[in-house]
Amino acid sequence: MIPFIDQGLNRCYRVKNKSGEEKTFLIRLSEPGDEKGMIECIRDEYGDTYFKRSFYNEGFLAEKAKKKEIIFLVAEVIDTALRTESSRTGEIAGMTILKDFYPEESMCEVASQIFKKKYRGFGLSMIFFEHSMYMVENTNRTSVICLPVMFHDITQRLMKRFGLVATGLIMNVFDVEGIIHSYDNGRNTKHSQGLQVKKISKTKVGTLYIPREHIKFCKKIYRSLGVKYKISRFSKYNRKTSFSEVTCAQDANQNSLEIRIISIGDDVLEQVDRVLKEYPLRGKQTANIFLNINDENAVWLYEQLKNRDWFFAGLRPLCGRNEFMILHNCGETKVYFEDYHMSEEFRKIVEYVQKHRG
Repeated sequence: MIPFIDQGLNRCYRVKNKSGEEKTFLIRLSEPGDEKGMIECIRDEYGDTYFKRSFYNEGFLAEKAKKKEIIFLVAEVIDTALRTESSRTGEIAGMTILKDFYPEESMCEVASQIFKKKYRGFGLSMIFFEHSMYMVENTNRTSVICLPVMFHDITQRLMKRFGLVATGLIMNVFDVEGIIHSYDNGRNTKHSQGLQVKKISKTKVGTLYIPREHIKFCKKIYRSLGVKYKISRFSKYNRKTSFSEVTCAQDANQNSLEIRIISIGDDVLEQVDRVLKEYPLRGKQTANIFLNINDENAVWLYEQLKNRDWFFAGLRPLCGRNEFMILHNCGETKVYFEDYHMSEEFRKIVEYVQKHRG
């Protein structure tokens, strides 16, 4: 898959599938007018059910690209008889994005890799990831992350080849009964994302306050990431402030809630309860907590939440100023871990989560 035309960020690749059929693709940054072709890729795979509803809006895609809030990469089909960039056909075979979260967080996410079905089997996933990693690794972001779905393991395995480390699960994010795609959900009615991370510029994470039972797991993750850390077992509540910093985001279409606990004060449990009163964990409603483990009260709060049916699901590291532990509460949703499609690396994490779920 060595490009035969290399003009900076525009690269042509001539590739074959297992049947020997040859195609040529130009991998490039999106241009005004590509929005229709990108939406065609989404509809070809998901119909009208893709969970990022705004991605069906041409104006939204154009505006995000113009402001560089999202970088879109596309694979454009090349006339194989000519095999030059000037022989572009205009058909978009696939797309992926690089999403920036600055200034809230300083990582970059590689996401939304979608292809038309007729162009599968030509190795476009690997080409896109190679292109994306080349771009991200030449920035000053703290890390690059990927959130692979757990209903297939293609992305999980490919990102490991580029040095991304599996660190945890963000569970029950998607209501798969409302999403059409080409893969097998098994018995799960909601599906999860994995989390894979590679350091770029962040090399120190400071002191981490980790529950005793998860210290070994967390040490292994941070050693794999190649960053410096210090572990503290401090587990008592140390009163620093009356007020906590807690944010939340509810995805109404997916019945999925994210609570982020950035600082822990006297009212932290009250704030969590207030959010859950607004979004009770009934029916398909599920929730994930990102708990700042640079806060010295993190272990104390973990124990409080554990007693309220929250369980450890891994780490969300190197994404910004703070390091986060992932906690999940599945409410009334049944989880069939055995129906996930996992790489060996994620299989070990899933087995760990199952063991400590209680």
